[in-house]
Amino acid sequence: MIELIKIERNKTAPRRKHARGKSSNWKILFESMKVGDWFVLNKEYRQRIGAAGTAYMKGKYSLYMHPEKQGKYVFLRIK
Repeated sequence: MIELIKIERNKTAPRRKHARGKSSNWKILFESMKVGDWFVLNKEYRQRIGAAGTAYMKGKYSLYMHPEKQGKYVFLRIK
């Protein structure tokens, strides 16, 4: 079977029929953050942003309750 495979080196590979989707807005936002950058979010968005942080920033952020404001959370980039 391996004898039937011909490696093409003289021309480019065909393009995909279906292009991949654009990058996630969360990924773009998190990549733009530097260590020490942070923002405040409402309690209702905590799970959504926590899931996005887990997906795109594994271990590089901290998400905790705001010490002074009720129902608010702080998202902090730590690494």
